Amino acid sequence: MRKSIFVLLSSISFGIYAQKSFNFSINGSLRNIKENSKVYIHHKWDNLNITDSVKIKGGKFILNGKSIEPNMYWITKTNNINEQPNLIFFVDAGKINVNGNIDSLQFATVQGGETQKDYIEYNTLMNGFGLKQQSIVNAYNEAKAKGDNATMNQKVAEYQNMDKEVKAALETYIKGHSKSPISGYALYYNYQNSQAPIEELERMVNLLDKSTENTKYGKLGREKLIQLRGTMIGYPAVNFAQADPNGKMVNLKDLKGKYVLVDFWASWCGPCRAENPNVVNAYNKYKDKGFTVLGVSFDQNKDAWIKAIEKDNLTWTQISDLKGWGNEAGKLYGITSIPQNLLIDKEGKIVAKNLRGPELDAKLEEIIK
Repeated sequence: MRKSIFVLLSSISFGIYAQKSFNFSINGSLRNIKENSKVYIHHKWDNLNITDSVKIKGGKFILNGKSIEPNMYWITKTNNINEQPNLIFFVDAGKINVNGNIDSLQFATVQGGETQKDYIEYNTLMNGFGLKQQSIVNAYNEAKAKGDNATMNQKVAEYQNMDKEVKAALETYIKGHSKSPISGYALYYNYQNSQAPIEELERMVNLLDKSTENTKYGKLGREKLIQLRGTMIGYPAVNFAQADPNGKMVNLKDLKGKYVLVDFWASWCGPCRAENPNVVNAYNKYKDKGFTVLGVSFDQNKDAWIKAIEKDNLTWTQISDLKGWGNEAGKLYGITSIPQNLLIDKEGKIVAKNLRGPELDAKLEEIIK
């Protein structure tokens, strides 16, 4: 796979690029590292984790490769792709210079192209806020230890205001770097687990230049917004797939063309079991009019799940990944309590949520003619 000890042109790692590509070279200089030992260089493409190693000669290494667009790479001391600490940087066309100590890899300096410069600027900005936030947290903890409620409340308010400052700074950064991959990366990183309202996300995503729409980090930057839209009334439902009791995979999108009630429940959930007769009645009343139910169980015990299906006479399609509260479809739709449901029309758009008893029947009677 290697042309030499120091130069790597991997058909496995870099042969995935079918579009017009550019060449890059990662040139490393590492102190306090043994001769002929290895460093490991990782990246991700199309959800594939890709790792290669390079031997050290005289404290140096060179890695040559190709890419079709700027991408994030990271270096570790072992082949564990998740090893911490690591050194993260962005690669685009040309030479990337890495200089540091193997024992403090995360503090190594990296000089590269415009994308790496943008990343350094972004990191400097966010790290500055991180230091300020930590200072507020430390002051809060000191006040708490003293029972100083007034100072505690003051620090809480300061932290909340700091959060607003971070978002304002992020917005300013993206405006000034609308075509940069780092703006898409920043949106992905800052909003992946955010509970921000969709209006805020839409405003931030709209700052990205349209030229980034089909790039890796442009797509990642829009990912959370697309996901949120796919769980809200008025938007097409985001697809998911899980196995039925026989192990057959069922996709939500396979039910397109019918009105579908996606019903989140579990055998151990008392309120769910109490609601099941209402769902059964609705199913029996409208199943011949283009209506069906897709049960998504938060069970972990398969036998208990199947027994509940049979006992409650749930004759529609049932699926589960048997992860309990870790159900992937539940996480996708932000389900934190059950029973919950969402009603999808024939085009796959969400038209209602959390319909119970008479409400479910009334809504079905309204939309199913």
